[in-house]
Amino acid sequence: MCTIVKHEETTMPLVSVVVLNYNKKEFLEQCLASVLRLECADLEVIVVDNSSTDGSGEMVEERFGSQVQLIRREVNSPTAGRNQGFRAARGDYILSIDNDIILPDKTVLRKGIELFMQFPSVGLLAFKVGTVDRPDEPLPEHWWYPLPVEEWKDRFFYTDFFSEGAVLFRSQVLAVTGGYDDEFFQYFEAVDLSLRMIRDGFDMLYCPVLTCAELRIRGFQPQKRTRVNYLSLRNRLWVVWKHYPFWRGFVFALGRIAKAGIFSVRYGWVDYFLLGVKDGIAAPASIRAQRRPLTEKTWWKIRQIRRGKKCEISLGSPVSPPSIICDS
Repeated sequence: MCTIVKHEETTMPLVSVVVLNYNKKEFLEQCLASVLRLECADLEVIVVDNSSTDGSGEMVEERFGSQVQLIRREVNSPTAGRNQGFRAARGDYILSIDNDIILPDKTVLRKGIELFMQFPSVGLLAFKVGTVDRPDEPLPEHWWYPLPVEEWKDRFFYTDFFSEGAVLFRSQVLAVTGGYDDEFFQYFEAVDLSLRMIRDGFDMLYCPVLTCAELRIRGFQPQKRTRVNYLSLRNRLWVVWKHYPFWRGFVFALGRIAKAGIFSVRYGWVDYFLLGVKDGIAAPASIRAQRRPLTEKTWWKIRQIRRGKKCEISLGSPVSPPSIICDS
């Protein structure tokens, strides 16, 4: 059972919004317009542009001016780009979103801060990612939780995973963990960060009241021939290198390799599969040097989370804090 602590109304802290962009000028403009409509007394907006060639940077400067801080990168890297934005952010809380995310709910930051106030051990709030027409209905490709979507989509619950496309952090968490691993470049970096957060004593909470909409529906990547499948498999195996004890890692890796192999034959990306296995198993020294297998106590906590640990929360007004009931 969680103890409810009464809070007096306070001035809303500085919140930083970090938007990652690469060659999606039309989406970025809609994203920033929705961000700047949010109800937040002290808001800092940062766009990290990953060496775009479509005029994204010029659009930000002309359309939004001093309302948005623009960071122009010379090299495209999603993980390094996000981390650069995090380092530039001054807020107590950091909302990290992709350029194809819009925020229809103007009160979403206020709701998030209320939740952080009530849960001091929670370092991350995961969003419900829907569509423009149905932001309250989660997209299947963003629901990787081991819980039935229809039963759990409108419940608060602790999680060991989040979608990096829309997530609200305590800045302290990013300072402690160092953020994403730059080596991953893209895909499965959120799993790596999640495991490090749990290892370092932070909880993560899925929050159905924190909704957003994705402008570009990506679909299921394993069903397409794309380099993403190489990165996804390679990075999964790098997670094993970093966090798994030998036998647990062997079983996990074998299962993921077998599943990826089946998909690669079915959808025509066997070359990416073979390269992912090779580069994943023969991880570079920079990955192997980070090897720090999680303790059995941490794995026990993860097992409990995956079985479903929910919280019934009723958000209040800015004067009246949320009421909370937690299941263990």
